[in-house]
Amino acid sequence: MKIKYLKLKSWLLVTLGGLVGVNLAGCEKMYGTPEAHYQVKGTVANSNGEPIEGIGVGAHKQRNEEGDSVEFMGYRDTTDSEGRYKVDYNHAFPGTPLSVDFHDIDGVVNGSYNDTVVTINTENVQLSGGDGHWYEGEGTVIQNVVMTEKTNK
Repeated sequence: MKIKYLKLKSWLLVTLGGLVGVNLAGCEKMYGTPEAHYQVKGTVANSNGEPIEGIGVGAHKQRNEEGDSVEFMGYRDTTDSEGRYKVDYNHAFPGTPLSVDFHDIDGVVNGSYNDTVVTINTENVQLSGGDGHWYEGEGTVIQNVVMTEKTNK
């Protein structure tokens, strides 16, 4: 009797699921998290438009409401003599803002600059090369940054 009850219960659940649009047979996206790969690149310059070499570029996948890092990925690059940098964000959640930190790590060699944090909006970044499942592809963001010089007081 118990087996008949379980079969009836299973049949009712499948039938009810079919009526409300739940398809358990083809649910390849039922488990997991969508992800994308972003590359953020650009240049760092001073207020005169001159490139700044020796700026450490740090990557955060996200920050909390207070602006504190939730997942700091570390310093990923240092600007070259033309102020260029490139930071990769692998396994990022599509459409989620990314934070990039710019920190003067070479001291006063090229001047002394205030730390700068830039938030990258990825909602409108075109992604390509996705697999049609969880991997939504990769996209590039160009973000040029102007850092302000520290003032001596």
